[in-house]
Amino acid sequence: MAYTSADLTAVETAIDAVRDGERAIAVTIAGKTIQYQACDIYKLQNLRGQIKAELAVASGTSRSRHVTTSKGY
Repeated sequence: MAYTSADLTAVETAIDAVRDGERAIAVTIAGKTIQYQACDIYKLQNLRGQIKAELAVASGTSRSRHVTTSKGY
């Protein structure tokens, strides 16, 4: 699914609403409205991460880490 920056803003607004004490939040992404409860904040945070990652790939600014380990010999 192709996300937009408006989708990211909607999810971040919903996360802020949950943190402010809202119990039920509706988020509309690509014309589809999804209801979230306060206990679903982890789902919203996961969705925010997915949207950020997809937007980064689309804009060519994705990050990667290269880890090298050694036994020290």
